[in-house]
Amino acid sequence: MATNEAFTENDLKTDKMAVKKEDKVYSYEEAITLAGNGRYTYGLLAVVSLSILAMGTDMIGFSVVVVGSQCDLQLTPGQRNVLMSMPFLGPVVMSYPWGFFSDTRGRRKCLLLAMSCGFLASVASALSPNWIVLAILRFLSTSCCSCAQSATYALLGESSSQRVRGTYMLIMTSVLMLTPTFYFVAGYFVLNLEFSLDLGFISFMPWRLLVLVMALPMGMSWLVLLNFYESPKFLANAGREDQAVELLAKIWKRNGGKGKYPVKKIILNEDSTAPAQKLPLLQSLWAQTAPLFRPPLLWRTLQLYYITAMLYAVNNSLLMWYPFLLNVFLTDDGSADQGGLCNMILRSQDASHIQQASVCFSKLDYFTTLFSITHSLSFTLINVFMSRFAGRMKLMLVTILTVAAASGVVIILTTNNTISFLFFLGIMTPGLGIGVIFSYFIELYPTSYRGMAACLAVIMARGSALTAINILGSNITTSCHQCFYAYTAYIFSGLVVSFFLPSDAKKKT
Repeated sequence: MATNEAFTENDLKTDKMAVKKEDKVYSYEEAITLAGNGRYTYGLLAVVSLSILAMGTDMIGFSVVVVGSQCDLQLTPGQRNVLMSMPFLGPVVMSYPWGFFSDTRGRRKCLLLAMSCGFLASVASALSPNWIVLAILRFLSTSCCSCAQSATYALLGESSSQRVRGTYMLIMTSVLMLTPTFYFVAGYFVLNLEFSLDLGFISFMPWRLLVLVMALPMGMSWLVLLNFYESPKFLANAGREDQAVELLAKIWKRNGGKGKYPVKKIILNEDSTAPAQKLPLLQSLWAQTAPLFRPPLLWRTLQLYYITAMLYAVNNSLLMWYPFLLNVFLTDDGSADQGGLCNMILRSQDASHIQQASVCFSKLDYFTTLFSITHSLSFTLINVFMSRFAGRMKLMLVTILTVAAASGVVIILTTNNTISFLFFLGIMTPGLGIGVIFSYFIELYPTSYRGMAACLAVIMARGSALTAINILGSNITTSCHQCFYAYTAYIFSGLVVSFFLPSDAKKKT
C-alpha cells in the first residue's frame, strides 16, 4: 500500500511539472531562440539578401542603363540628370507609406507587394518609347523596391535569434556591396552586344535587354518569398499571439526541430500595434509616427537619422560619380605629382572642351568595369569580415567614419594622383556603415515603430543622396577642393554624433 501511495505521489509531481512547463510564458527572444537557426533562417537570409540585391540593382544600377540608352534615346545632359535622379526621388515619396504598411499590415506582405509591383514597372520600362516614359516607370519601380531597405531588415531581424541577428544584418549589407559587380558585369556583356530588333513603336536594343536582366532579381525574390512566413514578432505585437506561436513552431520544424515545439504562450513586453490598426487612416499614421519624435525615442531618432543621411549622401553621390572619376584617373596623362584628383578633373574638362567629340558611346569600357568590380568585391569582403564582429556595432561605425574622414584629409592635402585616387576609395567607406546603422533600428526601436523608423530613415537617406548627387554634379568640375572639404567635414560631424550611440555592451532605448 505504501508503495502504491508513493507511486501515486510521484506521478502527481510529474504531472504538475508537465503542467507547469506547458503553462510557462516565454519572452519572444526565448521563443525565437528555441525555434533555432537552420534551413529556414538560412533560406530567409538568402531571399531577403536577394531582395536587397534587386533594390540596389534597380536603383544604383540604373546609371549603367542610362549609359546604354543615351544614344538610342538621344539624351541631353539635362535629361540624363533627370533620369539619374529618379531612383532617389521614388523612395523619398514612397518610403513613408511603406513604413506604415510594414508596421500595420506585415513585413512579408509589404515585401511581396513591393517586389511584384516593382518588377512589373521595371520590365515595362524596357519598352519605353522615350526618356520621359523611362523616367516615370523608373520612378515607379524604385518607389516600390525601396521597401526592401527597411522591411528586409525587420523581417529577418524578427525571425532570427539575437545570437545571429547582427551577423545576418551585415551579411545582407555585404550583398548590397556586391550589387555593382552584378550590374557592371551584366552591363559590360549585354551593352557590348550588337543587335537591333524593330518592334514598330521601338527598336529593341541591348540596353533594353539589360533592363530585363537587371529586373530578374526582383521577380525571383518575390517568387521565393512566397515560401516564407510573416514575422512572428509582428503577429504577436498585433495581438495575434496564437498565430505567432504557430509560425514559431513551423520555423522550428523547418530549422530541423524534432518532437513538439515547447512554446505555447509568449509575451513581448511592448506596446501593441493592434489599437493603431483600428484607427482612421490619418490618426493611425500619426500614432505610428509621433512616438519616434517624442521622448524616450526622440534623441535616438535624431542621432540615427543624422548618421543615416550622412552615410547615404557621401556614399551614394560618390558612387554615382565613381565611373566618371575612375575614367578621369585611367585616362589622365599627367605625371604622378601633378596635383592630385581635383587637378586631374580640371585637365579632363580642358581636354573635353578641346576635342568636342561628336561620337556617342553607349558601352562600358573594359578597365572601368574591371576596376568597379574590384572595388565592389573588396568592399564585400570587408563587410563579410565585419560580420564576425557583429556585437561591436559602435566600434565598427566609429572605425569606418574615422577611415573616411582621414581619407578626405589626404585627398585635400596630397598632390600624388595615384594616392589621391586610392584615398578617394577610402572616402567611400561610409557605405560599409549601412548595415550597422540599420541594425541599430532593429535593436533600439520597439516592434510597433520599427518599420516606420526604418522607412523614414530611407526617406532621409535617399533625400540626402539626391541632394548630394546634384550638388556634387554641379560643383565637382568647378569647385572640386571645396566639395572634398565639405564631404570631410560632414563625415567628421557624423563621427562625433556616433560617439553618443549606446555602448556595445548594452544597446537599449
